[in-house]
Amino acid sequence: MNWSTSVLTTVSSDTEPSIIVTFDKAKYMFNAGENSGRAFLQSKRNWRKTRGIFFTDVGSQRTGGLPGLLMTFADATINKINVFGPPGLLHLMAAMRLYTYRDTMTVEPIEIPLRTQMSGNPTPTFKDNNITVYSIPVFPTTDAPMPENTDSILETITPKTLKRKRQSEGFEATQSPETLEGEAADDWRRLLVQTMFPEPEKPAKKQRTSQGQSEETSGYKDEYRRRRKAPQGFYKQLPQFVSPHSRRDSDPSLTPTLSYIIAGPRVRGKFDAERAELLKIPSGPLRSRLTKGQTITFKVKEGDAMVERTVTPEEIIGPSEVPQVVIVLDVPSVSHIPSLVTSFTGSPFYAKFRSHRTEDMADYKIRTVFHICGEGVLEDERYTAFMNGFDPQCHHVISSREHCPDPVTFTSAAFQQLRLQSLDPEIFAVPKYFLQPTKDIKAIPDMPERCHLMTSSSTIHLRPPTELIQEDTVQDLDLFHPAVSASTPITLPSITKNKYAEAQAAVKAIESDASRTLCNGADIGVYPLGTGSAVPSKYRNVSSTLITIPGFGNILLDAGEGTWGQLARLFGTDKAAPNNVWDVLRNTKCIFASHIHGDHHMGLSTILRKRLTLDPPPTSPLYLVSIRSVHLSLREVSEVQNLGFDNPSGDGVIAVMSEALHWKDPATYPDSGRWMLGGREPWTDIDESKRHAKDLCAALNLKSFRTIDVRHRTTCYGLDIKSLDGWSIVFSADTTPADALVYAGQGATLLIHEATMADDQEELASAKAHSTHSQAVGIGKRMRAENILLTHFSARYPKLPSSGARQQEGVVVHAFDHASLTIGNMWKLKHYLPAVVQSLKDTEDEDDQEADDAIAHSGMDVSL
Repeated sequence: MNWSTSVLTTVSSDTEPSIIVTFDKAKYMFNAGENSGRAFLQSKRNWRKTRGIFFTDVGSQRTGGLPGLLMTFADATINKINVFGPPGLLHLMAAMRLYTYRDTMTVEPIEIPLRTQMSGNPTPTFKDNNITVYSIPVFPTTDAPMPENTDSILETITPKTLKRKRQSEGFEATQSPETLEGEAADDWRRLLVQTMFPEPEKPAKKQRTSQGQSEETSGYKDEYRRRRKAPQGFYKQLPQFVSPHSRRDSDPSLTPTLSYIIAGPRVRGKFDAERAELLKIPSGPLRSRLTKGQTITFKVKEGDAMVERTVTPEEIIGPSEVPQVVIVLDVPSVSHIPSLVTSFTGSPFYAKFRSHRTEDMADYKIRTVFHICGEGVLEDERYTAFMNGFDPQCHHVISSREHCPDPVTFTSAAFQQLRLQSLDPEIFAVPKYFLQPTKDIKAIPDMPERCHLMTSSSTIHLRPPTELIQEDTVQDLDLFHPAVSASTPITLPSITKNKYAEAQAAVKAIESDASRTLCNGADIGVYPLGTGSAVPSKYRNVSSTLITIPGFGNILLDAGEGTWGQLARLFGTDKAAPNNVWDVLRNTKCIFASHIHGDHHMGLSTILRKRLTLDPPPTSPLYLVSIRSVHLSLREVSEVQNLGFDNPSGDGVIAVMSEALHWKDPATYPDSGRWMLGGREPWTDIDESKRHAKDLCAALNLKSFRTIDVRHRTTCYGLDIKSLDGWSIVFSADTTPADALVYAGQGATLLIHEATMADDQEELASAKAHSTHSQAVGIGKRMRAENILLTHFSARYPKLPSSGARQQEGVVVHAFDHASLTIGNMWKLKHYLPAVVQSLKDTEDEDDQEADDAIAHSGMDVSL
């Protein structure tokens, strides 16, 4: 039984630490921050056979990739998965119900209660034929003072699971979910998770048609998942989550976490065949019983007599292999160190894992300790002393933002950007990264000998044992870092150089035309952060576009998972550099989330959390404009981790309802039909939203900020932004060709329109309520838009749709992740297109198609 542990992602600008334990027939994942799914694609690792995900914390830093991964796992034919985490996990998962659904996989959320006093003989959190997992709560000192009696250790109680209930059980139809408390509230949350991931239906029976062919009697006609009937109250607000500990505010010293000890199997010793022959043990069942640990008795001929012989397993089976152990420690602040140390010193059981006594080391062999360290932890002498208490031969793999470098994670996309930099270094800037850590780990005194900085290609094989190695596959896929580290510029083929030169000459000729005039809003920045749809790929992240208005502030259009990472790579995290990501976030005055599909809003929690860490804090509010379901989900999540709503300073997050800003200026919300609001919470007040919209316009120098009803598979709004300076931007969101966009956005300076499908997929585009390339351009022409930027390309086209390579009349350009555009310079992309297409052809990967096929039929769309 061979097994290993490896790093999927490490701490970086766009990822958080995620660790995988792999057996031949099973995988177990520890933490899944944003971009975990995309990291699987980049590294070509396989996510199949995953049995469980274990979280050390339920904040977005550790769980941001969970909803996307669950749907991806279901599409990968995983039929069941367990999810473990601290209190709040169940509430967090129930808050995902409006945009997370699969009926091919069951999910069992298991909360691990935190308790400060319990016996020194803990019950495992999880156990199967591969691993035994123990969980240790780690409290900040201010939250859980250390007990004076060291026999009372920090420990968990047995995790609670409930039987899957029918939707009618345990909830009165007349009862409002938000009024539930205690066990009833948890039962309701669990019912919602079961609704998100119901028991898979039995395979459809096949019947013979009149032509003798067999056909399925049930099943989906398309790739969209229509939810089975939801229980009454499904769309109402969740019961309030009341944490027994401090809410996860921006200060990590307030957050209890979990750490995990993962013990592998005790592998039985080898069968001594020579010894068996000497003892004349017959082949067959008797030998099999010995291997199972049973004593056998049999008759054997000695000389002329038959004698009875008894053989114990110890006589024939060699010593068993000591279970190998992996430990995952999450220590977000120095205030957590005393609790962690007490856990390992006060408990006889956990003390074994740091004991050097022969009898203890015969029980467990510590091979690897993963340290996820917050600021100041690694340099605290108490922590280095704690690390030195483990077996000197074990490996310490360290994640510390202060001590780790920040290499690019998604190197395939970055390498494309690097090649295009020589075409136009202003538009195609290289992603920000650094390979030298801020602090040198070697400067910390008394560190254990076998310390390694966590990298995304690190692997340690526990059986058969190896030293820490870097996976060749991951290294081979990285063309970016060797290229940027080389002493000579990147070499391009002659045909590509020629294409570049032709494109640059065409642009230069237009720029030198003295009669050329600039359009209104020429300095307005347009930064495509994610230009893919449904699921991320190696080359494109999911939906997001940043609009910058010099002198006034920024607007973010949608924020799919990984948007923060895209911002950080584009603008950089160096606070001393001008226009860094923290400045961009501080100046962002508005986020518009068009609809509830996950690829358009699952990155919001991380962005709102990052905003809380700004120092100094913002001096103006952030207006979050979206539909009720997005607001509802975020407000439910904010009960688990603070997201900045209802800040008494007035500079927090202010909710604005998309429904209230409709371009026809309704006085009230529709009370029936598709566009009805669906709830009447205090924060949905239409007059308040309109008042906030006026404040938003004043802050950004806008004449109007109006939403437009578009045609998608769920309630979805586009956007029309008009400036007092005369420019306007229309954003289509996800839609089939919509007349409302044309009417509301006449004469737009810029139309940003989705072009999910190529022109030869018009029927499929209609079925999925999306637009083709030509349909999007057609809307722009009818609108008389001066510039058209196409985005939201299907995962079927990882680099560029086939119809996207054609030139169009007027300024029609295609968005690329991390392109730095303005309304005044995006016309250049039209002339660069032949060169870009050639560069993309140069780097075609024969394995790309296999990966693309795997993701092309999955997605975030859920019909509600």
